[in-house]
Amino acid sequence: MSTPVDRPEHPSLVGHVIGLTLGISGLGIVASGLVDLLKSGPDVGPLLVCGAIVGTIGFLLIRLTRVPERIELLDVFVTVTFAWVALAVAGALPYLVTGTLSTMDNAIFESVSGFTTTGATVLRPIEGNSAGILMWRAITQWIGGMGVIVLVVAVLPAVGSGGMDLLQAEAPGPTGERLTPRVRHTARRLWGVYLGFTIVLVGAYMVAGMDLYDGVAHSFTTVSTGGFSPYNRSLGHFESGMIEWIAIVAMFLAGGSFTLWLRVLQGKVGPLWASIELRLYVLVVGLSSLMVYLTSDMDGPVADKVRNAVFTVTSVVSTTGFGTADFGSWSEGAQAVLLLLMPVGAMAGSTAGGVKLVRVLAVASYAHRETLRQLHPRLVRPVRVGKVVLDETVTNRVLGFLVLALAVFGGSALIISMTGADMITSLSAAATTFGNVGPGLGDVGPTQDFLNLPRPARWVSVVAMLLGRLEIYPLLLALVALPGLRPTRARFRSLRHKI
Repeated sequence: MSTPVDRPEHPSLVGHVIGLTLGISGLGIVASGLVDLLKSGPDVGPLLVCGAIVGTIGFLLIRLTRVPERIELLDVFVTVTFAWVALAVAGALPYLVTGTLSTMDNAIFESVSGFTTTGATVLRPIEGNSAGILMWRAITQWIGGMGVIVLVVAVLPAVGSGGMDLLQAEAPGPTGERLTPRVRHTARRLWGVYLGFTIVLVGAYMVAGMDLYDGVAHSFTTVSTGGFSPYNRSLGHFESGMIEWIAIVAMFLAGGSFTLWLRVLQGKVGPLWASIELRLYVLVVGLSSLMVYLTSDMDGPVADKVRNAVFTVTSVVSTTGFGTADFGSWSEGAQAVLLLLMPVGAMAGSTAGGVKLVRVLAVASYAHRETLRQLHPRLVRPVRVGKVVLDETVTNRVLGFLVLALAVFGGSALIISMTGADMITSLSAAATTFGNVGPGLGDVGPTQDFLNLPRPARWVSVVAMLLGRLEIYPLLLALVALPGLRPTRARFRSLRHKI
């Protein structure tokens, strides 16, 4: 007589989380198929079948695996990385089964660009594809915006103490913040704010003149700071100042800290006024908009020039990537401002990509301290971000991240240039993919796409997008788990034990 088993006998954090992420992806693909059905599109069958297969695989992985009782930090990084790889492959399938994209590399590029909320595209032209496929592009960005791993933590009670590690590994920013005693409650509340923001924005877009389909699609890609649009001209398609101002406000909020907005909704406005990062965010957007307005050589009425400048800067700083004007035709001074903003990003705890302004503040404080030490070698001065004193471990982690970021940016630009791209295209492609912005300059400008890059350069861009979204460390540390690097894995555990 067999003994009933209450839970699967195969402990695997990677398998279980991948199962959940594939299940979520499957639901998204099915939803896009239903949208295509409502729009009488041609891709209903392929999308529904593809979604059912992906979802079934995810369900089977959930049923056959369980979360281990003990979760090591290295396993967390491996889980996050492999979950995103699984998402990239699953997200590519709808483009292939519908014939929207004919090659696996282009389908992977579009999928990774969606889930990393980069917004770079190889879909040419965008208009003319089915409503289901274009909605799938928007859904990938909405899922990737807050982070599917955050959603997994919200619905996975068994993760336990490893939940915060998952949350910190996936969520953008140098440190994690626990809003509630239970990490699942933190993840659920963040997703609650994210969902509520999306619903409100759908209503705002529809009041401004969009129909339900366009309102949902653009809300998904605005809240996630993704920037995909069903139209070749992006939001410029609507030629509506009201829609553009709504998008400006929404992009700015999406580039802000969702934990900060949650505290405001809870009636705690103190952190809002005390946030030096928020003040820097406002200053960067305002000052950069002024510089672009004064140097861009735009034609037209003053009101339109102001709106275009503010829209473009907010879109780049928040790493959304929407477009209303061809900033590739603006003056070199205005383009230089935008190029410098691309890898920086907005606030930590937002859906934006990039380095994050909090790291800029930390490095500025560190540089100030080291400058003073040239005059006073015995000076004892902590690194601060506002009134918060950073531990030296956190400071070193931030500095290490910036060194790696520069290496990724420089290396990506160099390799892309070696494939035949010109300097402006190479630099902006590296900046916009690592910063998860989307459009760049030159051959990847706002009126162009990444099909203009050679195939090897597009693969470099895929890696840059993943490194930017995962903030480098998880992807690099996941390599430690490869079979050929077992000694490195052992040293990692030993070092962690000493720390």
